Amino acid sequence: MGQVLSQPIVEKASSQGEDERLVYGLSSMQGWRLSMEDAHASVLDLKTHDKKESTPEDRVSFFGVYDGHGGE
Repeated sequence: MGQVLSQPIVEKASSQGEDERLVYGLSSMQGWRLSMEDAHASVLDLKTHDKKESTPEDRVSFFGVYDGHGGE
């Protein structure tokens, strides 16, 4: 399982977001690992990143959860 702490780090990092279509929330906790190995991504409107205007009907969102495994 790799190296672990003697006590878990239970402090949580949380955030949220919303637009006209979606509301989301997320939370992460380091736990027993020596460092936070997981990551996340949330983009409510991918088209805004292309500088194109979008309407709620044609909007595309992206949500990703990346489960870390000891830096591998």
